Amino acid sequence: MAEKYEVIKPWHGVAKGDVVQLEKVHPSLKSHVRKLSDKSSAELTPATPTATSRKEAIAARLTELGIEFKGNLGADRLAELLPDGELEKLFPAE
Repeated sequence: MAEKYEVIKPWHGVAKGDVVQLEKVHPSLKSHVRKLSDKSSAELTPATPTATSRKEAIAARLTELGIEFKGNLGADRLAELLPDGELEKLFPAE
């Protein structure tokens, strides 16, 4: 049965953090991988799957209002483009 390993040192075609399944680990790859436990090899699910970032929420509101903006601006710069009171409506706790 193939075991799951996490890549610590990447090699050609494999990125760091990838999970690979190997029947047995070749000695040359032994220092490049770490065996995953059954718990850590289970698929992770996000705690808040519908959560959006602050920047995405501000950008969506700007689009709704018809305000043009550059997509490469940060959340603080985008917040400056919002009319007065809109930022408080989006994020009332802040």
